[in-house]
Amino acid sequence: MTDATNGQPDVIDERLMLGTGFTEDERPEIVERFVPLGKRLRSYSGDSVELRLSVKNRGGAEQGVTLECLLPHAEPLVATSSQPDMPAALTEVRDDLIHQLDKLKTRRDPRHDRPHRP
Repeated sequence: MTDATNGQPDVIDERLMLGTGFTEDERPEIVERFVPLGKRLRSYSGDSVELRLSVKNRGGAEQGVTLECLLPHAEPLVATSSQPDMPAALTEVRDDLIHQLDKLKTRRDPRHDRPHRP
């Protein structure tokens, strides 16, 4: 699938693996919800990104959604949610992973090591 905004392949659709608790029928809705995450991943080569989404105890009181992101030359990034509402849980793991990617980019930015000027 191609991102309509710039003709680039959609990293989320191509690299997202649905694990335990999800079906392929849910993929379009999940991919749509993760569009903001895809924008953050554009700076990485599409084939170097791995995304894994899984859920334990789906629909139960202790539901747990996990989104893992594997990037080259970085520790795995893992976002989790215990929200009982699936759309809210997906949004929470997406936003957490975006936050982690932003922190990773800041740490890697060479300007981050420069002293602050008053």
